Amino acid sequence: MRRTLARLSIPFRTPYVTANAVVPARELALLRVEDDDGAVGYGEAAPFEPYDGVALDDVVDALSDGEPGDGAPVQAHAAWSLALLDLEGRRSGRALGEPGADAIAVNRTLPAGPPEEVAQAAADGIRDGFSCFKVKVGLPDDLERVAAVRLALGPWPAIRLDANGAWSAEQAIAAINELAQFDIQLVEQPCATLEEMAEVRRAVTVPVAADESVATPADVRAAVAAEACDVVNVKLAPSGGFGAAREALREASEHGMASYLSSTLDGPWGIAAALQLAAAERVQMACGLATLELFDASLARALPPPHDGLLDVPEGPGLGVAVDDRAVAEVLVEELA
Repeated sequence: MRRTLARLSIPFRTPYVTANAVVPARELALLRVEDDDGAVGYGEAAPFEPYDGVALDDVVDALSDGEPGDGAPVQAHAAWSLALLDLEGRRSGRALGEPGADAIAVNRTLPAGPPEEVAQAAADGIRDGFSCFKVKVGLPDDLERVAAVRLALGPWPAIRLDANGAWSAEQAIAAINELAQFDIQLVEQPCATLEEMAEVRRAVTVPVAADESVATPADVRAAVAAEACDVVNVKLAPSGGFGAAREALREASEHGMASYLSSTLDGPWGIAAALQLAAAERVQMACGLATLELFDASLARALPPPHDGLLDVPEGPGLGVAVDDRAVAEVLVEELA
Protein backbone atom coordinates (compact mmCIF):
# COMPACT_ATOMS: atom_id res chain seq x y z
CA MET A 1 0.00 0.00 0.00
CA ARG A 2 1.35 3.39 -1.02
CA ARG A 3 0.80 6.49 1.07
CA THR A 4 1.42 10.21 0.88
CA LEU A 5 1.16 12.85 3.58
CA ALA A 6 0.55 16.54 2.97
CA ARG A 7 0.37 19.57 5.21
CA LEU A 8 -2.50 22.00 4.53
CA SER A 9 -3.27 25.52 5.74
CA ILE A 10 -6.89 26.60 5.17
CA PRO A 11 -7.53 30.32 5.74
CA PHE A 12 -10.58 31.49 7.68
CA ARG A 13 -12.86 34.13 6.17
CA THR A 14 -12.11 36.17 9.28
CA PRO A 15 -9.71 35.16 12.08
CA TYR A 16 -11.33 32.59 14.37
CA VAL A 17 -11.58 34.09 17.85
CA THR A 18 -12.16 32.19 21.10
CA ALA A 19 -11.27 32.85 24.73
CA ASN A 20 -8.01 30.99 24.12
CA ALA A 21 -6.73 32.12 20.74
CA VAL A 22 -7.06 34.15 17.56
CA VAL A 23 -6.41 31.80 14.63
CA PRO A 24 -6.00 33.07 11.03
CA ALA A 25 -5.86 29.65 9.34
CA ARG A 26 -6.53 25.99 10.12
CA GLU A 27 -3.53 23.70 9.72
CA LEU A 28 -4.25 20.05 8.96
CA ALA A 29 -2.41 16.98 7.70
CA LEU A 30 -3.96 14.89 4.94
CA LEU A 31 -3.07 11.21 4.63
CA ARG A 32 -3.68 9.45 1.31
CA VAL A 33 -3.38 5.68 0.97
CA GLU A 34 -3.60 3.69 -2.28
CA ASP A 35 -3.73 -0.06 -2.76
CA ASP A 36 -2.23 -2.07 -5.61
CA ASP A 37 -5.49 -1.91 -7.55
CA GLY A 38 -5.55 1.90 -7.48
CA ALA A 39 -8.27 2.32 -4.84
CA VAL A 40 -7.65 5.40 -2.70
CA GLY A 41 -8.60 6.40 0.84
CA TYR A 42 -8.14 9.66 2.74
CA GLY A 43 -7.68 10.40 6.43
CA GLU A 44 -7.47 13.77 8.07
CA ALA A 45 -5.25 14.61 11.05
CA ALA A 46 -6.84 17.54 12.86
CA PRO A 47 -5.11 18.47 16.12
CA PHE A 48 -5.87 22.01 17.26
CA GLU A 49 -3.20 23.16 19.66
CA PRO A 50 -5.18 26.04 21.25
CA TYR A 51 -7.82 23.47 22.29
CA ASP A 52 -6.04 20.16 22.82
CA GLY A 53 -2.40 21.14 23.29
CA VAL A 54 -1.32 18.80 20.46
CA ALA A 55 1.07 20.21 17.87
CA LEU A 56 0.55 19.31 14.22
CA ASP A 57 4.29 18.57 13.93
CA ASP A 58 3.93 15.76 16.49
CA VAL A 59 1.05 14.23 14.57
CA VAL A 60 2.93 14.50 11.27
CA ASP A 61 5.96 12.80 12.83
CA ALA A 62 3.76 9.96 14.06
CA LEU A 63 2.36 9.40 10.54
CA SER A 64 5.63 9.82 8.63
CA ASP A 65 6.66 6.15 8.83
CA GLY A 66 3.26 4.58 8.31
CA GLU A 67 0.83 3.31 10.91
CA PRO A 68 1.28 5.29 14.15
CA GLY A 69 2.46 3.30 17.15
CA ASP A 70 1.51 3.23 20.78
CA GLY A 71 1.92 6.63 22.38
CA ALA A 72 1.27 8.52 19.15
CA PRO A 73 -1.25 11.38 19.36
CA VAL A 74 -4.82 10.18 19.00
CA GLN A 75 -5.25 12.50 16.02
CA ALA A 76 -2.65 10.44 14.14
CA HIS A 77 -4.57 7.25 14.90
CA ALA A 78 -7.76 8.98 13.76
CA ALA A 79 -6.21 9.89 10.39
CA TRP A 80 -4.80 6.41 9.83
CA SER A 81 -8.00 4.58 10.73
CA LEU A 82 -10.13 6.98 8.68
CA ALA A 83 -7.96 6.50 5.59
CA LEU A 84 -8.27 2.73 5.85
CA LEU A 85 -12.04 2.93 6.40
CA ASP A 86 -12.38 5.24 3.39
CA LEU A 87 -10.27 2.87 1.29
CA GLU A 88 -12.33 -0.16 2.30
CA GLY A 89 -15.58 1.69 1.72
CA ARG A 90 -14.51 2.69 -1.78
CA ARG A 91 -13.46 -0.89 -2.53
CA SER A 92 -16.82 -2.28 -1.42
CA GLY A 93 -18.97 0.60 -2.68
CA ARG A 94 -20.39 1.28 0.79
CA ALA A 95 -20.41 4.31 3.08
CA LEU A 96 -18.59 4.24 6.42
CA GLY A 97 -21.72 4.36 8.53
CA GLU A 98 -24.89 2.31 8.37
CA PRO A 99 -27.91 3.97 6.73
CA GLY A 100 -29.61 6.50 8.98
CA ALA A 101 -30.87 10.03 8.53
CA ASP A 102 -30.44 11.69 5.15
CA ALA A 103 -29.51 15.01 6.80
CA ILE A 104 -28.29 16.13 10.23
CA ALA A 105 -29.43 19.20 12.16
CA VAL A 106 -26.48 21.51 12.79
CA ASN A 107 -25.80 24.64 14.76
CA ARG A 108 -24.16 27.77 13.40
CA THR A 109 -20.96 28.63 15.27
CA LEU A 110 -20.51 32.32 16.10
CA PRO A 111 -16.85 33.07 16.93
CA ALA A 112 -16.22 35.78 19.48
CA GLY A 113 -16.06 39.31 18.11
CA PRO A 114 -17.69 42.74 18.41
CA PRO A 115 -21.30 42.25 19.56
CA GLU A 116 -22.79 43.97 16.53
CA GLU A 117 -20.80 41.78 14.12
CA VAL A 118 -21.71 38.56 15.95
CA ALA A 119 -25.36 39.63 16.06
CA GLN A 120 -25.32 40.24 12.30
CA ALA A 121 -23.88 36.77 11.74
CA ALA A 122 -26.69 35.38 13.89
CA ALA A 123 -29.30 37.26 11.86
CA ASP A 124 -27.77 35.90 8.66
CA GLY A 125 -28.02 32.42 10.17
CA ILE A 126 -31.73 32.85 10.79
CA ARG A 127 -32.21 33.71 7.12
CA ASP A 128 -30.22 30.57 6.23
CA GLY A 129 -32.59 28.42 8.27
CA PHE A 130 -30.53 27.64 11.37
CA SER A 131 -32.44 27.02 14.60
CA CYS A 132 -29.43 26.53 16.90
CA PHE A 133 -26.46 28.86 17.46
CA LYS A 134 -23.26 28.45 19.45
CA VAL A 135 -21.67 31.61 20.85
CA LYS A 136 -18.06 31.64 22.00
CA VAL A 137 -17.72 33.13 25.50
CA GLY A 138 -15.04 33.63 28.13
CA LEU A 139 -14.23 37.25 27.22
CA PRO A 140 -14.96 40.54 28.99
CA ASP A 141 -17.81 41.51 26.64
CA ASP A 142 -19.78 38.23 26.92
CA LEU A 143 -22.90 39.91 28.30
CA GLU A 144 -23.11 42.44 25.48
CA ARG A 145 -22.39 39.84 22.80
CA VAL A 146 -24.90 37.24 24.01
CA ALA A 147 -27.54 39.93 24.56
CA ALA A 148 -27.00 41.18 21.00
CA VAL A 149 -27.31 37.67 19.60
CA ARG A 150 -30.56 36.99 21.47
CA LEU A 151 -31.98 40.31 20.30
CA ALA A 152 -31.06 39.47 16.71
CA LEU A 153 -32.52 35.96 16.94
CA GLY A 154 -35.70 36.65 18.85
CA PRO A 155 -37.17 34.26 21.42
CA TRP A 156 -37.12 30.92 19.65
CA PRO A 157 -33.77 29.70 18.26
CA ALA A 158 -31.55 27.86 20.72
CA ILE A 159 -28.38 29.52 21.97
CA ARG A 160 -25.47 27.46 23.24
CA LEU A 161 -22.45 28.97 24.96
CA ASP A 162 -18.92 27.60 24.60
CA ALA A 163 -16.22 28.76 27.02
CA ASN A 164 -13.56 26.22 25.99
CA GLY A 165 -12.62 25.80 29.66
CA ALA A 166 -11.71 29.47 30.08
CA TRP A 167 -13.44 30.06 33.43
CA SER A 168 -12.68 29.04 36.99
CA ALA A 169 -15.65 27.46 38.75
CA GLU A 170 -16.38 30.74 40.55
CA GLN A 171 -16.21 32.74 37.32
CA ALA A 172 -18.36 30.20 35.48
CA ILE A 173 -21.11 30.24 38.09
CA ALA A 174 -21.28 34.02 38.06
CA ALA A 175 -21.18 34.27 34.25
CA ILE A 176 -23.70 31.50 33.57
CA ASN A 177 -26.17 32.84 36.12
CA GLU A 178 -25.91 36.26 34.49
CA LEU A 179 -26.25 34.92 30.94
CA ALA A 180 -29.10 32.53 31.80
CA GLN A 181 -31.56 35.41 31.28
CA PHE A 182 -31.07 34.91 27.52
CA ASP A 183 -32.63 31.42 27.58
CA ILE A 184 -29.48 29.35 27.13
CA GLN A 185 -29.86 25.74 25.95
CA LEU A 186 -26.53 24.62 27.42
CA VAL A 187 -22.99 25.75 28.15
CA GLU A 188 -20.06 23.76 26.78
CA GLN A 189 -16.94 23.15 28.84
CA PRO A 190 -17.26 26.09 31.24
CA CYS A 191 -14.12 24.99 33.11
CA ALA A 192 -11.05 22.93 32.35
CA THR A 193 -11.63 20.01 34.72
CA LEU A 194 -14.49 17.65 35.50
CA GLU A 195 -14.26 18.55 39.19
CA GLU A 196 -14.79 22.24 38.45
CA MET A 197 -17.60 21.45 36.05
CA ALA A 198 -19.34 19.37 38.70
CA GLU A 199 -19.17 22.33 41.07
CA VAL A 200 -20.64 24.58 38.40
CA ARG A 201 -23.38 22.10 37.52
CA ARG A 202 -24.56 22.02 41.14
CA ALA A 203 -24.84 25.81 41.22
CA VAL A 204 -26.53 26.70 37.92
CA THR A 205 -29.77 25.83 36.17
CA VAL A 206 -28.34 25.85 32.63
CA PRO A 207 -27.38 22.32 31.47
CA VAL A 208 -23.63 21.67 31.25
CA ALA A 209 -21.99 19.88 28.32
CA ALA A 210 -18.56 18.29 28.46
CA ASP A 211 -16.37 18.90 25.42
CA GLU A 212 -12.56 19.00 25.68
CA SER A 213 -12.54 16.93 28.87
CA VAL A 214 -14.45 14.01 27.30
CA ALA A 215 -13.13 12.07 24.31
CA THR A 216 -13.09 8.35 25.16
CA PRO A 217 -15.59 5.97 26.79
CA ALA A 218 -13.40 6.08 29.91
CA ASP A 219 -13.70 9.87 29.92
CA VAL A 220 -17.49 9.57 29.69
CA ARG A 221 -17.52 7.20 32.65
CA ALA A 222 -15.35 9.62 34.61
CA ALA A 223 -17.75 12.47 33.80
CA VAL A 224 -20.69 10.37 34.96
CA ALA A 225 -18.91 9.44 38.19
CA ALA A 226 -18.10 13.10 38.88
CA GLU A 227 -21.65 14.21 37.98
CA ALA A 228 -19.92 16.83 35.86
CA CYS A 229 -22.30 17.21 32.92
CA ASP A 230 -25.73 16.64 31.45
CA VAL A 231 -24.62 16.33 27.83
CA VAL A 232 -21.53 15.00 26.01
CA ASN A 233 -20.03 16.65 22.92
CA VAL A 234 -17.91 14.14 20.97
CA LYS A 235 -15.31 14.98 18.31
CA LEU A 236 -13.70 12.47 15.98
CA ALA A 237 -10.13 13.78 15.99
CA PRO A 238 -9.51 13.87 19.78
CA SER A 239 -11.49 10.65 20.24
CA GLY A 240 -9.19 8.75 17.89
CA GLY A 241 -11.42 8.29 14.86
CA PHE A 242 -14.77 7.01 13.66
CA GLY A 243 -14.93 3.83 15.74
CA ALA A 244 -13.60 5.43 18.90
CA ALA A 245 -16.07 8.33 18.67
CA ARG A 246 -18.90 5.85 18.15
CA GLU A 247 -17.92 4.07 21.38
CA ALA A 248 -17.97 7.37 23.29
CA LEU A 249 -21.44 8.20 21.96
CA ARG A 250 -22.74 4.79 22.95
CA GLU A 251 -21.19 5.04 26.40
CA ALA A 252 -23.02 8.33 26.96
CA SER A 253 -26.28 6.77 25.82
CA GLU A 254 -25.84 3.85 28.19
CA HIS A 255 -25.62 6.33 31.06
CA GLY A 256 -28.71 8.22 29.96
CA MET A 257 -26.85 11.29 28.72
CA ALA A 258 -27.69 13.17 25.55
CA SER A 259 -24.87 13.66 23.07
CA TYR A 260 -23.96 15.32 19.82
CA LEU A 261 -20.97 15.51 17.49
CA SER A 262 -18.86 18.56 16.73
CA SER A 263 -15.96 19.52 14.52
CA THR A 264 -12.53 20.57 15.66
CA LEU A 265 -12.67 22.96 12.68
CA ASP A 266 -12.09 19.92 10.50
CA GLY A 267 -11.67 19.75 6.77
CA PRO A 268 -14.27 18.05 4.53
CA TRP A 269 -13.00 14.54 5.26
CA GLY A 270 -13.52 14.86 9.01
CA ILE A 271 -16.92 16.54 8.54
CA ALA A 272 -18.08 13.78 6.19
CA ALA A 273 -17.08 11.08 8.66
CA ALA A 274 -18.85 12.86 11.53
CA LEU A 275 -22.04 13.30 9.48
CA GLN A 276 -22.08 9.61 8.63
CA LEU A 277 -21.53 8.72 12.28
CA ALA A 278 -24.29 11.06 13.46
CA ALA A 279 -26.67 9.46 10.98
CA ALA A 280 -25.70 5.90 11.87
CA GLU A 281 -26.05 6.56 15.61
CA ARG A 282 -29.24 8.60 15.11
CA VAL A 283 -27.96 11.60 17.03
CA GLN A 284 -30.91 13.88 17.80
CA MET A 285 -29.31 17.09 19.08
CA ALA A 286 -28.01 19.66 16.62
CA CYS A 287 -24.38 18.91 15.82
CA GLY A 288 -21.54 21.42 15.56
CA LEU A 289 -20.52 20.38 12.05
CA ALA A 290 -21.38 23.43 9.94
CA THR A 291 -17.86 24.82 10.21
CA LEU A 292 -16.63 24.51 6.62
CA GLU A 293 -18.45 27.77 5.92
CA LEU A 294 -15.91 29.51 8.18
CA PHE A 295 -13.15 28.87 5.61
CA ASP A 296 -12.16 30.98 2.62
CA ALA A 297 -11.03 28.22 0.26
CA SER A 298 -12.38 26.04 -2.54
CA LEU A 299 -11.81 23.02 -0.29
CA ALA A 300 -14.67 24.22 1.93
CA ARG A 301 -17.08 23.57 -0.94
CA ALA A 302 -16.23 19.87 -1.25
CA LEU A 303 -19.46 19.12 0.64
CA PRO A 304 -22.83 20.77 -0.02
CA PRO A 305 -23.47 23.77 2.24
CA PRO A 306 -26.09 23.72 5.01
CA HIS A 307 -29.72 24.19 4.00
CA ASP A 308 -32.57 24.91 6.39
CA GLY A 309 -30.21 24.24 9.32
CA LEU A 310 -29.32 20.79 7.98
CA LEU A 311 -26.26 19.16 6.42
CA ASP A 312 -26.75 16.33 3.96
CA VAL A 313 -25.11 13.03 4.90
CA PRO A 314 -22.64 11.83 2.25
CA GLU A 315 -23.80 8.53 0.77
CA GLY A 316 -20.34 7.15 0.08
CA PRO A 317 -18.63 5.18 -1.16
CA GLY A 318 -16.30 5.51 1.79
CA LEU A 319 -16.40 9.07 3.08
CA GLY A 320 -18.30 10.21 0.01
CA VAL A 321 -15.98 13.18 -0.51
CA ALA A 322 -14.56 14.06 -3.91
CA VAL A 323 -12.00 16.83 -3.52
CA ASP A 324 -10.57 18.42 -6.65
CA ASP A 325 -6.77 18.28 -6.78
CA ARG A 326 -6.73 22.01 -7.51
CA ALA A 327 -8.62 22.69 -4.27
CA VAL A 328 -5.98 20.78 -2.32
CA ALA A 329 -3.15 22.53 -4.19
CA GLU A 330 -4.68 25.89 -3.23
CA VAL A 331 -4.08 25.19 0.49
CA LEU A 332 -1.03 22.92 0.21
CA VAL A 333 1.92 23.94 2.36
CA GLU A 334 4.16 20.96 1.61
CA GLU A 335 4.08 17.31 0.65
CA LEU A 336 5.77 15.39 3.44
CA ALA A 337 5.92 11.77 2.28
